[in-house]
Amino acid sequence: MKMRVMAIILCGLFIFPLFISARSDENRQVEQSGASVFSEVDSYIAREMKRQRLPGLALGIIQGDRILYLKGYGQADSSGRPVTPETPFGLGSIGKSVTAIAVLQLVEAGKIDLDAPIQRYIPPQYKGAEFITVRQLLNQTSGFTQISTFSNTLTSINDHYQDAIERNSLSYAKKFLKDTKQTEHPYRYSNANYVLLGYIVQQVSGQSYGDYVKKQIFDPLSMHDSYVSLDEAAAHGLATPYRRIFGYNVAYDGPFVYIAGDSPAGYMYTSAKDMSHYLIAQMNGGRFEKNSVLTSESIRLMQTEPVPGTYAMGWSSDYINDLQVIGSPGGLLGFQAQAFMVPEQQLGVIVFANVLDAIDAAWPKTHVITTTHIATGVINILNEQPIGGSGLSISQKYLLVNGLIIILSIWLLYSTARTAKRCFERRRDDHSVHTKISFGVISRIVLHFAPLFIILLLSLTQMVPLWHIATIFQPDVVPWLKIMTVLMALKGSMEIIRLKLLKISMWRR
Repeated sequence: MKMRVMAIILCGLFIFPLFISARSDENRQVEQSGASVFSEVDSYIAREMKRQRLPGLALGIIQGDRILYLKGYGQADSSGRPVTPETPFGLGSIGKSVTAIAVLQLVEAGKIDLDAPIQRYIPPQYKGAEFITVRQLLNQTSGFTQISTFSNTLTSINDHYQDAIERNSLSYAKKFLKDTKQTEHPYRYSNANYVLLGYIVQQVSGQSYGDYVKKQIFDPLSMHDSYVSLDEAAAHGLATPYRRIFGYNVAYDGPFVYIAGDSPAGYMYTSAKDMSHYLIAQMNGGRFEKNSVLTSESIRLMQTEPVPGTYAMGWSSDYINDLQVIGSPGGLLGFQAQAFMVPEQQLGVIVFANVLDAIDAAWPKTHVITTTHIATGVINILNEQPIGGSGLSISQKYLLVNGLIIILSIWLLYSTARTAKRCFERRRDDHSVHTKISFGVISRIVLHFAPLFIILLLSLTQMVPLWHIATIFQPDVVPWLKIMTVLMALKGSMEIIRLKLLKISMWRR
């Protein structure tokens, strides 16, 4: 018996070091493999940041209940301050899922009924509220439209009062809740849905939206670099937002970075580290570490579209190389973001950048932005798949845009100068001149003044709020259009002068 025990001990003494060595080699191989993959991710992001002229970028990768990789790239502002995983960025429409969590928490507490008409939770004067449910707001099937929200964006820009969400939501209610009959609406994206939901959270909880979100979502998920107000985010190192001016990044310090009344629709600020915690909760039935913000049933509900290809509750589904993903892009003036989750692999990716303009969008798929391409590329790298094309670079896009602008500008300047020269030339009084005066010149004059009239109408009225939004997001092309319409009107004026001079010349003869 003693001999057997001694033999077992001796075998253990020989085998255990070999086992430890094997485990150590295996761990080392895993670490080296991970380091190799993340090195490839770093190289890819460096290339894309250069191609797309991104000032700063933050990346978070999670799997299961672990953060695999967190890193900041580039600069957070013009001083050269580096981006870190704790640097706050604008969250954009990804924040709608935060509002969805807040609503579902109150559903779980028995304070909100998903299928109750919203008339139960808002003032009674809005008759159409009888025919819209909370679930329809969450799934964006209320019939509200996005383009009609832009006028609120413009008029509430300086509204920083405590009741900003109430003001905006009731403004949307007055605008949209007019139908007095039950109507089924298809999926139609609109910020108004989630602003109204934020107001309902306030009404039901008895707290401000910002206080509720901080206490019930941010704090339990250890999201210490997340804010529902611009002032707080700026005081804690918010990355500087940039716009592109003819392809060059220019810092933006205007008011449109933050619309207090629309904060439940996505005007929030957070970091890659915090969003990694958030994605872990999304991938683990509402739980992060020891805290839970929702049950697994509610998480599943908020990630499931009622009809494929529509909208869940803050999220939508898509495919990347046959892998189903759940995610959302986010965009604020000067900020863009993309979150993806791959349920099959328990994998999550979040990418932030601090520059955005209309040309970042992949037209006509405007929800596909630069960070969408980068997050897709990261998922492909992690799955050892080809990265795939990310479309034209910003330099290439602006080469086309600027080239077109230059060509049209030269043509219009030349045409205007030619008209000015001809305006004072002596013309023979012949039949061809009469024909041009009768049919050609007058029609051209009308066409020359029409664009200026349209631009003035758009600029001086709120008839088309989208025009004003375009002016904010694309501060290079829109002013150029205005200058061109003035030149065209000047050319038209010279045509009138020329016409009068020709008539005078003919009268004298």
